[in-house]
Amino acid sequence: MSYSFISPKRKPKLDSESRIILLFLVVTLLLIFGFTAYILLKKRSMQNEIVSMEQQTRSFHMKSREFKDEIARIELLVQKYDAISTNNTLMKESIQNLFDLVPDQITLTKAMLDRDGLVLYGVTPSKDVYNYLLLAPLKSVFQRNVTTFYPLENGWWRFVSVNEGSIEAGNEVPE
Repeated sequence: MSYSFISPKRKPKLDSESRIILLFLVVTLLLIFGFTAYILLKKRSMQNEIVSMEQQTRSFHMKSREFKDEIARIELLVQKYDAISTNNTLMKESIQNLFDLVPDQITLTKAMLDRDGLVLYGVTPSKDVYNYLLLAPLKSVFQRNVTTFYPLENGWWRFVSVNEGSIEAGNEVPE
């Protein structure tokens, strides 16, 4: 047996090098778990953002469809407006041409123009003036012309002229 001259000291369970290694191991594990937790939180946040962005995308697609439908509706209205405007311009020119046809000897008291034809009310000095100066141009425009004359006390004639079946009867105003 051997004896020692000094009294035994308690040996620490961990020496200083082991403590340092254990400290670095704990810090490393804490960093790894912290980084993992951070990554998981970011992943969950990104998934929430993806869901939100998908909802926004659907909303934008719906709004886009609504805008496209509205644009198509407005374009249709513009086409209708253009057609009506063109027809109004043609009607105005036709009315102007009609009044240009009326000679100075004949006085119109009323004119009614519709899709079916033209009805003229007026006064003429004689039936012949009406037949030669106004009826001839009306016959070139309308297919059917019926005129009724009523004598006036001063020798002139009151007339009602019904003109139907325009050559351009196929051109109707779109609705």
